[in-house]
Amino acid sequence: MIAGTANSAETVRIGLASLPPGNANPFTQASRTSWYTWRAFLDTLTQIGPGMAPAPALALSWKNTNPNTWVLNLRPNTTFSNGEPFNAEAVIATIKYLQGPQGQIEVVATESKNIANLRAIDSLTLEVTTKQPDPIFPRSIAALPIVPPAYWAKVGREGFALAPIGTGSYVVENWGKAKVTLKANAQSWRAPKSERVEIIALPEMSSRIQALLSGRIELASEIGPEDIDALEAAGFKFYQRPATSIEVMALNTIIDSPLKDVRVRQALNYAVDRQAISATIMHGLVPPGTQTTPRSNPEYDQSLSAYPYDPVKAKALLAEAGYAKGFSFVVELSSGTTGSHYFSMFQKIADDLAKVGVKLEIRPIPWAQYVRGVTQGEWKSQAFGFEYETMPTGETLRPFRLHSCTWAFPWYCDASLTPVIAEAKSTFDPARRIELVHRILREYRDKAAALILVEPLGLDGVSPKLQGYNQISGIIPYQDLVVSK
Repeated sequence: MIAGTANSAETVRIGLASLPPGNANPFTQASRTSWYTWRAFLDTLTQIGPGMAPAPALALSWKNTNPNTWVLNLRPNTTFSNGEPFNAEAVIATIKYLQGPQGQIEVVATESKNIANLRAIDSLTLEVTTKQPDPIFPRSIAALPIVPPAYWAKVGREGFALAPIGTGSYVVENWGKAKVTLKANAQSWRAPKSERVEIIALPEMSSRIQALLSGRIELASEIGPEDIDALEAAGFKFYQRPATSIEVMALNTIIDSPLKDVRVRQALNYAVDRQAISATIMHGLVPPGTQTTPRSNPEYDQSLSAYPYDPVKAKALLAEAGYAKGFSFVVELSSGTTGSHYFSMFQKIADDLAKVGVKLEIRPIPWAQYVRGVTQGEWKSQAFGFEYETMPTGETLRPFRLHSCTWAFPWYCDASLTPVIAEAKSTFDPARRIELVHRILREYRDKAAALILVEPLGLDGVSPKLQGYNQISGIIPYQDLVVSK
């Protein structure tokens, strides 16, 4: 039993929409949803705290000695759960793997592209030299999980994916197709309050709700607003996570279609009644989106407003672009991992677009196919449901790795903004940075790079027995979770 926790023998059981597509290999994804699982047993050098500011994790502090050099002071007396020491060499080995020929297949390899050199000043002090100045480096390294180098070299990426080792609060006992079982890692710097955790994949929202109500799980991730009343009537709670992203309909402007015309994209934005979506489908819990970053972001541009609902203007723009009689296109949505409210939102979008002569076909696709669309460009449509997600780094410009010309398989590319994004990322002048970031946010809004919708709901159903649950910037605090009697 873990010392100091009277009920620590209880197992905390969590129902998620899915387990990470790459199982426990943390280099296969950089998404917030994958970190929902990985955070139980893995750590990064920094994490994002309140106000999306970088906070200590495996690195306790950092300083910038010149525009291209950072010195990290690492957490002492820290070991991986197999006994390997955590030190500067472990960090170097992890990053060198990502930069090497074998690591280039990993999605997270892109997070190390700007690192030019690594030097261990001593076992707990690391000097990092970047190729380009990186004023947000402390945020950037929140996306770099650190693995034990000897163990990784022994088992490889496939072996690690099913039997991972980390410095986190828990140790993986078994990684199955639909359930991960974990036991406490009492030696972790994030000492757990419970002895065991089970993470269960329940793709259908109805299954997660039923599992919560029946007592099979204590936490149901990603519930819908329509479930709140029933949960509260049964004595359960709901938790709304602070938004770290903006829901959009991403518009593929690379392929030939009417969406290449900025007037058409603007028309779609005027044609959709976001206020109605916010008030009815989202039960007033989230506001309409005004730009491609959420209100919680310190760099949010207060001067921007949402596109007003103006179907007359939408029709005029369509006519000006040569589509007075409208046109049709397809939007692909990931099936199974989202709730009915998400599909209701897109049905409302389709209804609104129909009023201006645009026919929208909603096409659900499997999650694996959706991932191939993002990572390999295998879309069979002109649009798809997506997010401008700032996590895991909390950085305003992070979404533009995907939603810009720099992505390997871009769907939106405004070459005039590429140098602006690059300068914004590299300037150490805070005022200049804000000026550039706000320019980017405004141009993406004004040029209608996407159909901007709403902040995501981020609702979780919580058993009254579960204590210690909250989220800071989209990370589950596994070490604090405990089930009361």
